[in-house]
Amino acid sequence: MGVNGTHPAAPDELAARYRSIIEATVDGVIIIDEHGTIETFNRAAERIFGYTAEEVLGRNVSLLMPEPDAGRHDAYMQRSLGGGEPRIIGIGRQVLGRRKSGETFPLELGVGEIAGLAPRRFIGTVRDITRRRQLEDALAAREQELTQLLDNAPIGIFAAASSGRLVQVNPALCALTGYSAAELLATTVSDLTAPEDRDYLREAYVAVFEGERSECQCRLRWMHRDGSIIHVELHAVAVESGSPLVIGQVLNRTEQVRSERESREISARLAHAGRVSTLGEMASAIAHEINQPLTAISAFAQACCRLLDQGEPDQAMLRDTLESIGAQALRAGDVVRRIRGFVSNRESARVASDLNQIIAAVLEFADFDLRSHEVQVTTRLADDLPTVLVDPLQIQQVCLNLVRNAIDAMDAQPAEQRRLEIVTARGSNGATLSCSDSGPGVPADMRERLFQPFQTTKAEGMGMGLSISASIVAAHGGRLRYADDAANGASFVMNLPAALD
Repeated sequence: MGVNGTHPAAPDELAARYRSIIEATVDGVIIIDEHGTIETFNRAAERIFGYTAEEVLGRNVSLLMPEPDAGRHDAYMQRSLGGGEPRIIGIGRQVLGRRKSGETFPLELGVGEIAGLAPRRFIGTVRDITRRRQLEDALAAREQELTQLLDNAPIGIFAAASSGRLVQVNPALCALTGYSAAELLATTVSDLTAPEDRDYLREAYVAVFEGERSECQCRLRWMHRDGSIIHVELHAVAVESGSPLVIGQVLNRTEQVRSERESREISARLAHAGRVSTLGEMASAIAHEINQPLTAISAFAQACCRLLDQGEPDQAMLRDTLESIGAQALRAGDVVRRIRGFVSNRESARVASDLNQIIAAVLEFADFDLRSHEVQVTTRLADDLPTVLVDPLQIQQVCLNLVRNAIDAMDAQPAEQRRLEIVTARGSNGATLSCSDSGPGVPADMRERLFQPFQTTKAEGMGMGLSISASIVAAHGGRLRYADDAANGASFVMNLPAALD
């Protein structure tokens, strides 16, 4: 009796069962004798190799192998059977197979000996891994391509863990920082960042990892291996790759920062030259402003002398006269201070300012010029202007240049038609100033290049005033533009962004 009271199967029935199992196996099954002759070749093997069982039964299994393996197979078998080192038996491996068409392809082969049979029999299982190998090759090629892209990228690239520790860097990042790859992989992003910027970096880094922001883009100061400062722009995103990682791109901005600094210095020098030039053009007005208090001081001093010559001068009158001398001296000193402040070549300092107050200071400065040219000034200054973050002196320079240009433009007009209107208003994102005159306007062929250097409608002008003014306004984040009005001559409009609270 068999197990659980069943009758043992007859040999023919058992053999049929084994054949059914072999035929149902999804992998190719091949049984050979000790000479390599094929005795069993299942349907999966037929599908894999393209042969029918009838075509291969009784033939040597080397039929299914490309050279040089086909020519070496019998020697492999004899070495295994003779007790030598087995090269195939009991070892799973990847080899090449040959289809009926002659095509070679990769397959996974496992060979084992069937125990208890004489003569000896060997069973091989084969699996076509063409598709898997193609995917592996494509993946390897893609990985190689990505590695080459990473290694040859012109900007620094890194991968960092949530702790900030660098886990992958490219050669460009090594060149940027002066560190070797091994040195960088022993450090963190924070270690590379200047101490003053680490809190800013940490906030951005945490925000990306915690999902508050999809990416981080910030400008930082990094420290080169030699101790110098590198200005960089960091763009980083968080990715899931087993464990969270940040992929970062690092762009070197050091030369750009240096260029911007030099540009600001050149702009400041040009602005200073423009102020000196403006004062040169206003020389007669300045001389008159200073001469008035000096003339008054001289007259009051002569009056004091006459009072003293009276023997017993009127003390009250003498005191009043001396106080008048003092007041006129202060007036002269105030004129000098305004001039010195206007031409000072100091470093630009931006503060929250009231545009209306800047206009008031400019009109006071240009008062004599306006009166001497008989220009009627009208102002409409808004009460609800937002403050603007500017260098007041530089914006005064722009406004004064607009006022003086208007004076010059109206010089040929009859005196009763010389009108200048200055208006301030709240804009969509800041404060707006318009300076409109009743002159002839700017010729149409000049308007497009009006703010370019050396463009002027004045016979003796250098054409730098508006160019410098436009540069100053642009450096403050604003815009200076020209608006022609057939009825009112020319109008220049300046927009400045509001100061952030």
